[in-house]
Amino acid sequence: MSEDREGRDAALAAFDRSGDAMDLAVLVTERGPRAEVVRSVEDPVVGELSFGFRDVRIDLSLHARGPSRTLAGTVRGDFGFALLEAHRPSGRREDVASIEETGEFALQGLHRGPIRLTLRRDAEPPLTTEWFTL
Repeated sequence: MSEDREGRDAALAAFDRSGDAMDLAVLVTERGPRAEVVRSVEDPVVGELSFGFRDVRIDLSLHARGPSRTLAGTVRGDFGFALLEAHRPSGRREDVASIEETGEFALQGLHRGPIRLTLRRDAEPPLTTEWFTL
């Protein structure tokens, strides 16, 4: 995606109102890339984010492999069956992952740019994260 397209998508994400009716998980912690470069790691962690809403916490590790990104993490809280969806400012759903019994998930092959995650749980309203950039 060109830089012009990334900037346009970021601007659209800032004004997107489609998640207004959902509960919002806000960013509670953020860590950037490690200071040292580890060349032996094939899939390095380039950032870590945590979002929280009431008793739910979504912890993310952002991995970079060439031009694509992987989000791996854990959902903590009280829920049964759950899905995690990755959405773009255009409203397009890029990927979906089932949440394992342990709360772990992975969203792979994601493109760089603005994204938000929506957690869909049994008998609960959808929970969406704030927008962030891969």
